[in-house]
Order: sequence, then C-alpha cells, then structure tokens
Amino acid sequence: MKTPADFIGNVIGQSEANTKAILSSAKGKVLVIDEAYMLHSSSRHSLGVDRFRTGVIDTIVAEVQGSPGDDRSVLLLGYEDKMVDFFAKANSGLSRRFQLSEAFRFADFNDSELREILQFKLKKRDLKASGSALTVAVELLGRARNGLNFGNGGDVENLISKAILNHRDRQSEISGAQQQASATIEFAPEYFDVDHERSSSAAIHLQDLFKDVIGCEDIISKIQGFQKTARGMRVQGLDPWGSIPMNFVFKGPSGMLSFFLSLFFSSPQIQ
Repeated sequence: MKTPADFIGNVIGQSEANTKAILSSAKGKVLVIDEAYMLHSSSRHSLGVDRFRTGVIDTIVAEVQGSPGDDRSVLLLGYEDKMVDFFAKANSGLSRRFQLSEAFRFADFNDSELREILQFKLKKRDLKASGSALTVAVELLGRARNGLNFGNGGDVENLISKAILNHRDRQSEISGAQQQASATIEFAPEYFDVDHERSSSAAIHLQDLFKDVIGCEDIISKIQGFQKTARGMRVQGLDPWGSIPMNFVFKGPSGMLSFFLSLFFSSPQIQ
C-alpha cells in the first residue's frame, strides 16, 4: 500500500528514484496506490513540485509495460471524477496502460451491508450495541450516503469513534455506582445520534417552521404526507427512502423562493 507522498521527492531525480525503488520492491506482489489522482500536477503547486509529480508518472509509464511475464500488479485507486480528470491531463501513456474503460467501479454499501460492517467492527473492538442503536446508526449512515463524499467503511469507523466519545462523556456525568460495570460497552441509540427521536416530533417542527409564513398550506400538507409515509414504513421495518421523492421543482417569485430555501436549509428537523 502506497500513497503519492511515498513517490514524490523534493530534489531533482528523487521522484524517479523513489518510483523505481517502489516498483522494484513490488515484484511478485500487488502494488496499491491510493488516491492516485494526487500524482497529477495542479495549478496550486509550484513549478518544482509539478516536475517532481510528473517524474513519478513518467517513470510509471516507462516501467509498467504490462508485458507478458511481468510479475507485478499495479492498482490505482481514487474517486471516479478525480481519476477521470487525472487520466485526461496526465501522460497519455498512462491511459494506455491503465484503461478507464476496464476500470472496476464500486458502489456505496447499502443499509444491510453497512449494518454488517458496523457489527463486524464493533465485535472486533469488543463493543456492543442494542438493536435499536444499530437501527439508528444505519439510518445515520444512510443519510450520510445521500450527501457528498460518503466514506462507506470509513464513515462507520468514524461513527463508532463518536459513539465511544459520547459514552465516555455520559459516564463522566453519572456517579460511580451508576457507571456501567461491564468491561464490554453496549451503546444505546443516543450514543450514535443524540437527536435520534427527531422523527417523532417532526410534525411539530414542521408547524413551527412555517408558523410565520403565509400561503404554504399545500406545501405543509404534502410534507406531512411524506412524514406519515416515512413513519409508517419505519414501524414496519422498511426503508422509506425509495418511496419518498428526493427531488423537487420550486416555482415562484425569486424573493419567496430565496426565503423558502433558506428556511429549509437552516432546519434539519424537517426530516
């Protein structure tokens, strides 16, 4: 496992030497270069650093021929959009040796897979979580997946670390007699998400959100319908995301639209 920092030197010729040494040591092995797009020179780097990065790519192109009998495999890893840009701007020989048309593309983990990963990581660290806590954690990860730069297994690890900190904070606030005696920590829902019961009060938050807004009765009614659908599906253990639209068209005077959008984006309780 290597990153671009392992290849890039800071004096002339060092990048090429580093790259040749790494490729040589990878004989008979699989060399994995994570975040490979960082080997690409960008405008924010000085000319010197650009040359050092270019030296790495040029050496890879020269040394990695993919000829029959080559006892080495090289994997370039990275976010798809950044890798596409990287290949478009780097040495054209790179795209001939690593063809994007043959790239392996990995989708985000679904809820079931995230739950399995979470349970595996908890067990590995001798931690436990109640069934309701696992459900809350997976819902939290599912919302993160719908955002930008979701880290999959990395986000699971971050969520566990957050839960551990929340558990420690909670334990420090209670008396010694009340503290969890078992050596194994068992997380409750609030350790993953302090506001995990937000959906139960969502209808109240919705009314409060629009209490000073005139003429939004139809919008309130439609959102209430979505909330009702979501609550009903969750009671049945179903995922409501596929049954509720996530894309909408807003039409109207610009001033009203600006106010309406600022209202929504400043109010996460709407969910």
